[in-house]
Amino acid sequence: MISDTQKIQIAKRFANLHQTPFAAWTPDQDYQSEDERYLAVYDNLIHGVYGDCYGVNAEYDEDDNLIQEATEFEVAVEGFESKAAKPEIFFFEISRELTGISKFIEDHGRHGDW
Repeated sequence: MISDTQKIQIAKRFANLHQTPFAAWTPDQDYQSEDERYLAVYDNLIHGVYGDCYGVNAEYDEDDNLIQEATEFEVAVEGFESKAAKPEIFFFEISRELTGISKFIEDHGRHGDW
């Protein structure tokens, strides 16, 4: 399973792509630590709050049934949000251990039913 440390690193990498300061686009709540804020960003990331989260390496059969859960994901970062001022794809890997969350992300991101 992916650790909180890994989730925080993914969230930090995602935040570093944005030109808007991190605190301006994260939920305005009382967090006990910055790590807790980054964990909230990670949860929002995988739940599609910042854009559809797609499983890159999921495998499906001819009837569109999931055969293999994705472990690699991507989220588009719009050009106006990006430090580079151009659209970028944020890529991350969550875990090789099947936890069900990758199936959840893949199903929702693939069908756009967040």
